Amino acid sequence: MIRPGWSLRLFDALVARRFQWWTPPRRVAALLPPLLLMAAIFFVSSLPSAPRSEAANPFDYVPPALNNLLHIPAFGLLTLLWLRGVEALGCGPRARYFCAPAISFLFGVFDEWHQLSVPGRYGSILDVGFNLIGILLTLSLCAWAERRRGAPSSN
Repeated sequence: MIRPGWSLRLFDALVARRFQWWTPPRRVAALLPPLLLMAAIFFVSSLPSAPRSEAANPFDYVPPALNNLLHIPAFGLLTLLWLRGVEALGCGPRARYFCAPAISFLFGVFDEWHQLSVPGRYGSILDVGFNLIGILLTLSLCAWAERRRGAPSSN
């Protein structure tokens, strides 16, 4: 009788040991939250903007100053989720603290560029700056929490 899981063990023996990029599904599942948040940010930034009198986008009712400040927690959360996702892939602290902010920052730049093609929206270097503030605040808080906990902060 064939035991359950034999195909996964066979795959691991033949393929996964040869290709280090393959990881078990539970590790890949850690990438789902940051990817879903990226999809949500992309969806919201794809909504066309209109004058307040005919606003169809719920974010049209948010004052522009507050709308800009919402970039800070959004990209802070995105960075935190990427820190966890990259860690779940087995990367060390040094790689985590490089990859997570790089992915978040590049996505923010791409999203601002994408907004240039959305009617009523515009890309702004100021928004990229707010994204960067959220990213750096998250990195600072996570590094501080790891030092306080006694965990190593560099590889």
